[in-house]
Amino acid sequence: MGAESKETKLERIWEPLTIGSTKVKNRIMMTAMGVFYGEDNILSDRHISYYKARAEGGAGLIITEQQAGHRLSKGSFYDGCTAWENRAIPQYAKLAEAVHEYDGRLFVQLFAAGVHDKGNMIFDEWHPLWGVSDIPSIYHKEVPHIVDKKDILDLQEGFAKSACNVKAAGLDGAELHAAHSYMLGQFLSPAYNNRTDEYGGSNANRCRFILETAEKVREKAGTKFTLGVRLSFEEFLGEAGTTAELGEEQVEIFSRSGLFDFINISAGSYHTFGAAVPPMGTPSMINMPFGEIAKRVAGNRTRVFLAGRITDLYQAEEILNANSADMVALTRAHFADAHLVKKTQEGRESEIRRCIGANECISRIFDQRPAACIVNPSTGRERNGWDHSKLKKLSESQQKTFIVIGGGIGGLHFAATASERGHKVSIYEKQSEIGGHVLNYAKLPGKERWLDLIEDVGNRCKINGVNIICDKELSPEDISKMAFDELIIATGASWRKDGRTPYMPGIESIAGHNQDNVYNIEEALKLILKNKEVLGKKILMVDESGSYMPLAVAKELLSKKSIEVHMCTPEPRVGIEAYKTLELMQIMPDLEAMGINIYSETNLQNISGGDITLKSIWGTRTIILEDVSSIVFSTFRKSNNEIFYSNILQGMNMHLIGDAMAPRRPAQVIYEAEELGRKV
Repeated sequence: MGAESKETKLERIWEPLTIGSTKVKNRIMMTAMGVFYGEDNILSDRHISYYKARAEGGAGLIITEQQAGHRLSKGSFYDGCTAWENRAIPQYAKLAEAVHEYDGRLFVQLFAAGVHDKGNMIFDEWHPLWGVSDIPSIYHKEVPHIVDKKDILDLQEGFAKSACNVKAAGLDGAELHAAHSYMLGQFLSPAYNNRTDEYGGSNANRCRFILETAEKVREKAGTKFTLGVRLSFEEFLGEAGTTAELGEEQVEIFSRSGLFDFINISAGSYHTFGAAVPPMGTPSMINMPFGEIAKRVAGNRTRVFLAGRITDLYQAEEILNANSADMVALTRAHFADAHLVKKTQEGRESEIRRCIGANECISRIFDQRPAACIVNPSTGRERNGWDHSKLKKLSESQQKTFIVIGGGIGGLHFAATASERGHKVSIYEKQSEIGGHVLNYAKLPGKERWLDLIEDVGNRCKINGVNIICDKELSPEDISKMAFDELIIATGASWRKDGRTPYMPGIESIAGHNQDNVYNIEEALKLILKNKEVLGKKILMVDESGSYMPLAVAKELLSKKSIEVHMCTPEPRVGIEAYKTLELMQIMPDLEAMGINIYSETNLQNISGGDITLKSIWGTRTIILEDVSSIVFSTFRKSNNEIFYSNILQGMNMHLIGDAMAPRRPAQVIYEAEELGRKV
């Protein structure tokens, strides 16, 4: 949190707000965020513990993840939940009780997937997709059945029945999900709606389905049931999609109807999902101008909610003071720290685990896995007793002394968790600063928020008396002479540059990989941050990591017009992991405009001086690159675990953790460190 934001006095965010018939204690909310903790396609006890923690932490209003408002809509994600079936009511009632215990309020988001579904996702419920038009999803490519008048009525009655289930359970209201290209949003967007009947053509006609659906909900659930709609104010597709001008008109139509108690402003579509879930490097409060327009248009007829990379309460205060919203959403910020409101109220901002926008959460969802948080492994595991506000302290007789070798995120997170329980911990880091390989990410333009992760876990260590010693490399002999109860080896991993790949089994290394002009990605990054031309005029990058880092290094090199960059990968595309974190759409337009040369489904076969042989993974195409100045590998990492296996230390009580155990994603390393810190 910057000093400039703390100059803002927090006042408006604490004001209560009435939304329809629902009174909310403050102006801070969580919008719907897919976490997919469902069991048998209904809300689970894991969900309830997750939402309860955020109500306890001070959030005034929570909106559940998307819930199917119709019989054909729960299969967009394998663990998606239904609101349409009566069997959802008991869990909703448990959720209502859990959230109301802390004076929180909770709305259920009702949605239909439309074309962004998989008709064969749920094994016993295969069905044709229903679409507004016969335009398929950019992801799933399944051509839908175009809904007719009978289907439209069926959809609307499903939403009305779902709202009645929500009401019967004692929850506070519902939101119709018409944003981010889902079914209701497909009616609104020219990108999906090419109908020529009364539901297509003009913007007013495209709004008709939602208005009729709201009327059905009001008819069945009553006029006092709190109801709202979520909109993508701007889809960033130009005239092909919903523009800001169309979004403004939609706000006018919906607020004028008198059917909605709130309008929830977001942005982006399935084509531009980075605008819906902005990755790190995106400016804060990006939708504030849209909120300002929506507030002006809606006037006092309906409340306006606003989301979009809002990361702390000071930004929320700024938005409220600018009259850009009535309620402000800190959604991923609450995903990262359930107690951020309470910690701010109590002057404990340094203890907040800040969302860095790494989008580990959304990346897992693309893989059909439950959402997890990179900065906080407690998220989603609250029912297991992992809520950090309830970490059990040890008695004095149970406390131990730990030595941690390595000050990367694994060692730091173990030290923070163990010291919070009462253990005495010292960290020895051979470099001049803590953070390990995560510091490499932080050095990339726009990715400085990685430093927040290091700072936050470092603060936890300092608060709990962890002794951090940098510029100190210990040998096994040094360690053997030290006094401790248990030893933690967290010495990380190093990037390989031998060219070994599972795409070429039996080959341990590429011919020529030992040349002086061959670098791993970490070495190359350190060099070009000092001098972008140090690697020469023609660079070949070999990427199998699929991460953002090689793309960012390529961009730095291409910023010098005299440098030519080629990139090969055995994968079908570069940045296969960056695609899932939504960073690929952030950087790829720039790389293409700068002239990068990409060879997908291609392996590096041989290095001979400056001559490079590339070959298709199918064995049918060979490419020769001549006069290559440098080769940069971004493939795999190798564990640095020599200390753990040293003969001198055998027999000691040791634990091998993090990348030193096996190189993995930061979220996995942090989880493992958390788990061990809770066990020892």
